[in-house]
Amino acid sequence: MRYLLAPNSTLIVRGPASLQLRSGDATVLAAPVEQGKMMIVRRERQIPIEAKSEVDLELQLGESGEFFEIEGSTIPKSWTAAADALAEMELGKVLVIGGTDVGKSTLCAYLTNSMLSKGMRVRVIDGDIGQADIGPPTTIGSAFPSSYISSLFELEAESLIFVGNTSPNQVETPLIDGIRRLLTNKVPAITLINTDGWIEDPEAIVYKVRLISAIEPDLIIGISTRNELDPILSGSRARALRIDASEEVLKRSRSDRRELRISGYRRFLDGAVTRVFEQQYVRVRIPKHLQQLPRQELKNAIVGLLNNEGFLLGIGILIDFEKSSLRVYCKSFEDITDIEIGYVKLSTDGTELEYLTP
Repeated sequence: MRYLLAPNSTLIVRGPASLQLRSGDATVLAAPVEQGKMMIVRRERQIPIEAKSEVDLELQLGESGEFFEIEGSTIPKSWTAAADALAEMELGKVLVIGGTDVGKSTLCAYLTNSMLSKGMRVRVIDGDIGQADIGPPTTIGSAFPSSYISSLFELEAESLIFVGNTSPNQVETPLIDGIRRLLTNKVPAITLINTDGWIEDPEAIVYKVRLISAIEPDLIIGISTRNELDPILSGSRARALRIDASEEVLKRSRSDRRELRISGYRRFLDGAVTRVFEQQYVRVRIPKHLQQLPRQELKNAIVGLLNNEGFLLGIGILIDFEKSSLRVYCKSFEDITDIEIGYVKLSTDGTELEYLTP
């Protein structure tokens, strides 16, 4: 269908959908929209098309896809102020924190585009292991964007670290260590570090303060709707910038987030088959909390396939754990030296079955 969008208005498209700019001047999260280029909006995601002039769009909706128009921009003025602050920094580590569904990933995409438009180099570290975009769920990913993006999902991973869980409260130390390890690759760039939405429990506050202390960010950007970040920011000496949540952020239910994780697992398991690994050639890593479980209970656990530097090559599913070998449902990778067991049990179609507990 054709859709004409008036200047200074925004069309929010929720997937599944596709669209194409036929004419006019438009942006998505500070990135110019290229005329004639097909843009795909996946299920449980959305993009805001902001018209700078009259815009002619070709729009196609899948089942459950939708769109609506609003006056003005979805970008709060405080987001523009944050982009200006990063432009003044030029280099450094920027930690993005906030609760669930406040737009942290969207802000990271917006800031990435803003910096690229100024010719700056940017690195993105995705530390949200439950709703990971750069890598599969249960992982931390690092990427160097070279072109404009409408979502962190579009980024290609430069490095991945396997954590093995989608909930940070069970893997706080490995998660912090993983982010720190990615930061050891010092590059002349602004590094944006996206985080999970776990912020309000006492344990969450302790974890976020530990994270801040460990990575020593040059700036914390906190997205808040009230004063929920006060306990975290008051416990940190880092410079902090508080900004507003977008009013049009996509709210997701628990089932929506589960469906997104399933899609994320499937994306990285596509083309997998059952393979046999002899334990004389690969080391098996089992988290301390799971070492007391009978080996049979580990069946269907997600696994990380690691190289000799400990970086993730891909994920798999443990089919069987025998005395001398493992059968793993995974894609083919070279130079696998370690197989690490995770906490999430999956079926081969990516459906979460249960979580392993000690």
